[in-house]
Amino acid sequence: MAGVALREVTKTYGDVVAVDRVTLEVDDGEFVALVGPSGCGKTTTLNLIAGLIDITAGEILLGDRAINNLDPKDRDLAMVFQNYALYPNKTVFENLAFPLRMRKVAKPALDEQVKRTANVLSIEHLLDRHPRQLSGGQQQRVALGRALVRNPQAFLMDEPLSNLDAKLRVQMRAELKRFHQELNATVIYVTHDQLEAVTMADRIAVMHLGVLQQYATPDEIYNRPLNTFVAGFIGSPAMNLLRGRVTTHEDHAAIAGDGGWLLPLDDGPGRRALSSSTGQIIAGVRHGHILLSLTPEAGWMEGRVYTVEPTGDLTYVHLKLGDHLLVASNHAHFRADPDAPIWIMFDQDHLHLFDAETEQLLEDAGMPLRVSARREAAAV
Repeated sequence: MAGVALREVTKTYGDVVAVDRVTLEVDDGEFVALVGPSGCGKTTTLNLIAGLIDITAGEILLGDRAINNLDPKDRDLAMVFQNYALYPNKTVFENLAFPLRMRKVAKPALDEQVKRTANVLSIEHLLDRHPRQLSGGQQQRVALGRALVRNPQAFLMDEPLSNLDAKLRVQMRAELKRFHQELNATVIYVTHDQLEAVTMADRIAVMHLGVLQQYATPDEIYNRPLNTFVAGFIGSPAMNLLRGRVTTHEDHAAIAGDGGWLLPLDDGPGRRALSSSTGQIIAGVRHGHILLSLTPEAGWMEGRVYTVEPTGDLTYVHLKLGDHLLVASNHAHFRADPDAPIWIMFDQDHLHLFDAETEQLLEDAGMPLRVSARREAAAV
């Protein structure tokens, strides 16, 4: 196996920039997910690595060699497609053997490699069947085996689980993760499903409009998104994002929003809010970090219950706060009537603040905790 590096990789179609100066490195043996909405450039990026599309600018390295100008067959990469692309008239054995036959591998070595690959994927009992006789999960294993049998430098996977039903997708996520761990394979995996990315990948590259938004571990992306796009895309349910303005409350910073809600800020979030040059803020909070009370609490914001969704292990509470519709989670037995008043507070140890103009995460600027009289007067 080998690592893969992209350096300022760009792909344009006329005036349309499909991939915009993407730079990232995939270490040897690492599982990296390219994730983003439709049209973000993730599949185009994968096809550029595979050589199915020519790059406009930049450089792609496999190990320590540039592969920009190599034909796909010479890049020593194996690709697993969304539709499996199995030969319907060939048995599983013949499908697995096909890449080796194209390389003119001798029959004894070919038979050994096919059987070893089938054993790794637990499909040795399927070798005499045709694809039409297999379930979706079995077909996926065969497609994976056809890539594995070549012993490539890296695997490229383009939404390989999207054709499976929900239960089988969960099962195959575990299978793919175990496959990666046992073989220490280098995998670049494209998906629009952020849950797949978070559960399987060592690192995630979040893309939007052809631009790499953030490249980090799942924990870092979930707990410290660098902008509002990443915050709203990663996580299920998505992070709640509320627009407001920086003001003051009892000599400390606060966020005020349309609809009359006011969020007093603790010291750390207060410093970050004051660092906004425009005074306009987007506050982000995950569903599990919203505190709820059906009785009034001093200093908490009053909202209204919109609807309640029990899911068995917990309950999602949709609620209105001013002009915003938020999603919070609570214990499994939490219940409330629609339109009932509810009091809300955010866990400020997990409060994310973004500048409303740039939509970038605000850092702690080390500003004074108390607001000066001049700033307080200006806020009024």
